[in-house]
Amino acid sequence: MRHRRREAEIRISVNNRRCHRYGFCVMEAPDVFWLVEDGQLRFDSRPDITRRDQARMAARICPMQAIGIQERAK
Repeated sequence: MRHRRREAEIRISVNNRRCHRYGFCVMEAPDVFWLVEDGQLRFDSRPDITRRDQARMAARICPMQAIGIQERAK
């Protein structure tokens, strides 16, 4: 019997009170996080499977720990 690895669906949240817009997340996962002209951080709250590892790493390296990742098995 083969076991298939079940990919977790993730949902990203950002605590704007903690986020200081240093941009580490943008450098780590530019397809998930981006800064817009007004200085606000925008992000894809439900990145596809190809971007999930980048999003997880961005959350780990955030100096303000402002990025939350919730994972749910599909």
